[in-house]
Amino acid sequence: MFIGWLKFADVSKLVSIADEVGWLVDGYHVKLMMMHSAHLCYGAYEEGELVGAVMAIEFENSAMIKYFMVSSRYQRGGVGKRLFETLIGSLSSEYQNIYIHANPNMVSFFERYGFESKMEVGRFINVGKVPPFSFTNANAKELDSENFESVISKIDQETFGENRMDFLMQEMDRNSSLKFTLPNSFQHSSVVNARNVYLGPWQVREGHEEEAIKMMRGVLYFRGLKKIVADIPLGVKHVVDLYEKYNFEKKQHFVHMVRGKSSVKFENIYAFSL
Repeated sequence: MFIGWLKFADVSKLVSIADEVGWLVDGYHVKLMMMHSAHLCYGAYEEGELVGAVMAIEFENSAMIKYFMVSSRYQRGGVGKRLFETLIGSLSSEYQNIYIHANPNMVSFFERYGFESKMEVGRFINVGKVPPFSFTNANAKELDSENFESVISKIDQETFGENRMDFLMQEMDRNSSLKFTLPNSFQHSSVVNARNVYLGPWQVREGHEEEAIKMMRGVLYFRGLKKIVADIPLGVKHVVDLYEKYNFEKKQHFVHMVRGKSSVKFENIYAFSL
């Protein structure tokens, strides 16, 4: 077994492993992470074949572990432990905070490395039974993304307490991106595969729930022919209530875990990034 940096040639195999183990992965997003933080993207290889991977993206003061997976044939054999310890060794001395969205059955594993649970996260999916609502050309014009970069830079800084713009702007600059902006909110969605649209990142300043409603209606109006997937903080009632009002259902459960001193303002988060 060899642990080394991932290569662009590994992307299709990584997506295949993700499908096998039930993890939603977007090839565009994987390539972008490798371009932005290649030194934090590791693969496990058995006789030259990729059998597992762990990836992280770096921001100003923190890093987010995005993908951690091992092919089912190689699970429970120490491959995941070797991968994770390789990555955490690279991260430990560099960043104040390290985040991960963990499967519940992996919480105890991450706790051994100093991570603490901070927020339950639900993966909500729109099942196509949208309640009737009004949406006009005037509504669409109001959501115009002309000031997107200036709005996101302020709100994301307030939400996460650091500058994350370099990666976020690249993450939201793709052919399938749909971006909305209002004075106190921004929303991004993109097509991740033939079946799904991923909704996120989406942030709204606390106390401006009326803007969130406008954006929810906008994304359902423009994206409603596909399943819309969003990962949301379950401990924020006004966010959960909005999704349930528009007939989203919780299909999966994760745990937002942190190593370090987290200052994330979950009340602003209506959907995490992929």
